[in-house]
Amino acid sequence: MKNQIITDLLSDKIVTIPTETVEGYAVSLNSESAIRKLMKLKDRDFDSGKVFTSVPENKSTISKYAIVSRQAQFLIDKHIPGELTLILPKNPNFHHFYYDHYNTIGIRIPDHPLFTEILPETGPLILTSANPRGGTPKSITGHLPSTIVDFAGPKPRILRQGNLVINL
Repeated sequence: MKNQIITDLLSDKIVTIPTETVEGYAVSLNSESAIRKLMKLKDRDFDSGKVFTSVPENKSTISKYAIVSRQAQFLIDKHIPGELTLILPKNPNFHHFYYDHYNTIGIRIPDHPLFTEILPETGPLILTSANPRGGTPKSITGHLPSTIVDFAGPKPRILRQGNLVINL
């Protein structure tokens, strides 16, 4: 399964992938055609108000994509990889056809062994829940989707409460 997922991701395909929370769709961050396919599948455009989450190669590369405050770094150190998605200001030095439409970027690294195996081979990914727009995410573990903490405003706030409880 791992080798097929890597091959598909490197071949500009959308893959359905398990995480420790809900099932997801993943594409290579480096594949514009795969990202456009994912946008069509999820019925999203640049003005839809929802931005796909990025999955960096590992947590030490997060600052390549985002500006990380001290408080965000504390959560990264404690909960990533894990059931946490952070909304962070986008690093102005990170240029990407998709993310250049936004001032923020969602960052998550699932705590699922498959990601540890594939990320060194695929590089960074884009990940979103495997459900139609507005539909309920499919949980293969009985878990809720990840907890989302937004660091883009004047003070951090929880946008979605998952199984991971964060006290700000």
